[in-house]
Amino acid sequence: MKIKSNSNLISGFLFLIISITMYILIPSQIKTYETSAINAQTIPTLLIRGLIICSIILLIQGSFGISNEYVVDMDVFKNKKFKTEMKSLVYIGMLIVYAIILKHIGFIISSLLLSVGILLYYGARKWWYYAIASGNVIIAYYVFKVLLRVNLP
Repeated sequence: MKIKSNSNLISGFLFLIISITMYILIPSQIKTYETSAINAQTIPTLLIRGLIICSIILLIQGSFGISNEYVVDMDVFKNKKFKTEMKSLVYIGMLIVYAIILKHIGFIISSLLLSVGILLYYGARKWWYYAIASGNVIIAYYVFKVLLRVNLP
């Protein structure tokens, strides 16, 4: 199966939509009562404007560029690069699950599950890796909850 696409055009359009949406949402998400020129909205606004500019540059490059043709067959799924990419996607999935369960079961349990799950998934065999990861979770909890008095889920 052959797929023709222009990656610059697709990614430029996608990120233009995302950046415009974020630019529109900034005033409702970052509320500030300051009247000075520099406030809490300044840096996020500048970064999103930069993203809009980069998206427009990608759109321009994509409209003048040539489209790429990809051949997709079953050998792609056996490739080492594909397996590496799938590991990354599973890792991202673990982070998404962590973000979902964080509010329901709390910081310590969900963070321990995430750190141990990642170590198991990537095949860590030494017990002290698990001890170090678990210790980091407990230290982070102690520092933020007890010393800094930050509310954690």
